[in-house]
Amino acid sequence: MRGVIRVGDSTSHGGQVLTGAEHSRVMGKPVARVGDKCSCPMPGHQDCKIVEGDPNVRIEDRMVAFHGHKVSCGATLISSAPNSGRS
Repeated sequence: MRGVIRVGDSTSHGGQVLTGAEHSRVMGKPVARVGDKCSCPMPGHQDCKIVEGDPNVRIEDRMVAFHGHKVSCGATLISSAPNSGRS
């Protein structure tokens, strides 16, 4: 199962998801979608955004991000809720 990505989840570069859906939460945290912001500690990787999501799952008209999807800096998203997502 690919876990859904939420605010506070990590990236493979050591960053975190910073923004998410205003009105949709999983286990108390906002769900992350394409276009939501991420931090990245690597030099030159400022203003990162989620660039990949599931075209079949949308919240507030934006694709929802799941474990393994990509960020604009090249990092991969890591879900902290692996049992809450898609097969």
